[in-house]
Amino acid sequence: MAAKCYLGLAGILIHVSTVQALEALDETAMSNVTGQAQGIRLTSEFETNIDAITYYDDDGYFRNDLNADGISAFGGSLRLSPVTISTPTNRPIVIDITVETNADGDTGLVFVNRDLAIDLAVGKMEINDVSIGAFGQNNFRIGLQNGGSATDEYRVELYGAGYDDANGVTANISLPNSMAFDTYYEDPDGNGTNPGGRMTSTVSFQSASGKTGLELKNLTLDVVDEGLRIGIPETNGGDINIYNAKLGDDVLNSVAYRNIDFRPGGYVLVKNARDASDSGIELDAVLKDRSSLDYVYIAGEVDVASGVVSDANIYEGSASFTLLEDFTVKNARVNVDKERGIVLDFDQGQTDSGASIHLLANDIKFRRSDRDLATAPTLGTFDARINLSASSYLQVEGH
Repeated sequence: MAAKCYLGLAGILIHVSTVQALEALDETAMSNVTGQAQGIRLTSEFETNIDAITYYDDDGYFRNDLNADGISAFGGSLRLSPVTISTPTNRPIVIDITVETNADGDTGLVFVNRDLAIDLAVGKMEINDVSIGAFGQNNFRIGLQNGGSATDEYRVELYGAGYDDANGVTANISLPNSMAFDTYYEDPDGNGTNPGGRMTSTVSFQSASGKTGLELKNLTLDVVDEGLRIGIPETNGGDINIYNAKLGDDVLNSVAYRNIDFRPGGYVLVKNARDASDSGIELDAVLKDRSSLDYVYIAGEVDVASGVVSDANIYEGSASFTLLEDFTVKNARVNVDKERGIVLDFDQGQTDSGASIHLLANDIKFRRSDRDLATAPTLGTFDARINLSASSYLQVEGH
């Protein structure tokens, strides 16, 4: 679960440098903007402090079968406080902006960054005024800082027109092998018997299969009749690694998602609550048939720059996963309830609500790291059809 959280947060944070570059600049910041023959270079140091960001769900979540006293009909809240986004001292962020035409003849804006010098810290996240801990990301590195070359770059291309070539925006994102950053989650409060703790890990895009990094192509954003449609990008078979998960100084494990191959046509649709009197978020999603990835569990420490394990006696488990049909989610809901916290469920009033996946898992192996993966025996192949009904739900609360 922690790996999924880190992975989800990594996907948001890789865009922070581009968004920050587009914010309004005062005269002091503008003094660092220099025009070039082939575009513009933005050089900036900053520290942005936000006292609190709060989301209120005005009506919360209501279940007749669990609601004898009516308390759960009251809306709840999510609060992040304080939030700090900054560049490290004496390490400015530099972004080159050009207008370029790609091989398909499309002209767009290109943002290139060779040092993602950005730190993010959230002092605490609260669900209904109960803290579930602090989290953040820092120590971004790329190129020579992480075993790569001086020419390594984080590249974002923005083009007009979305998934249907009409309105919207399309983005291509390139993440080099040498790009990495650290993450942390901590429980700073604790008590007499539990003084709290800190969990850390490193997210890396080092490829184990010879790719030049992770390529995300045709990430689209469109406002449609139903809401906001986010097109899931196609990928080049690159990797996302969550290395060296630690509690304090003790390494627990590492996890790698390798040979990631998302097929074109997938999307997430973010919708308003269905009824005019309701508040909340609904989601539909599709991940296309034949999308695939390899999952690797590593029971030990990994050198982040090279992706090599630190000890030959470390053991690994791996498996390949392929969708045999579209993975679909229909009418998923996200609400914040005063009594039960964040509630994830499905709209039971719609007959097609739920989630469905047909998954093939093969090439399942366990081996010692110094032994040949190709010759290791397998456990066999699993073909699974999994359905979540509309009555399924998940609650997330502080305690």
